[in-house]
Amino acid sequence: MTGKPNQDQDDPPRQIGATHTHSGAEVAELWQRFRASGDVQARNALTEFFFDIVRANAENIAEILLESIEQNDLSQTGAVAFFEAMNEYDPAEHGSFEEFGSMAIRRAIMDEIRGLIGVDWTPPKGDES
Repeated sequence: MTGKPNQDQDDPPRQIGATHTHSGAEVAELWQRFRASGDVQARNALTEFFFDIVRANAENIAEILLESIEQNDLSQTGAVAFFEAMNEYDPAEHGSFEEFGSMAIRRAIMDEIRGLIGVDWTPPKGDES
């Protein structure tokens, strides 16, 4: 058998991130060109080189969410937000209830997810002055 242990023979090894270069000089030069002049070719090369970090982070976050969150918990949170939205909804002040309620439910579910995974940041609300 050829290949590395635990490597599926049908899946060729992928080159990602820093494995593309041995010295890093090429990447440093691309950053310099991009920062100095906004060089589009350098930006595209950097994007190709580093874009796997988007996939890696998305996969990590999805894995954390799947391990940490039950759909029933989110449904319960959404139901509470729905009833709160019903109490707060004013047709003369807000758009449709579907839009108002959906935003309240989404906001509550996102807050629940942030709490479950330990993120305490919340987006700023509109100007209250």
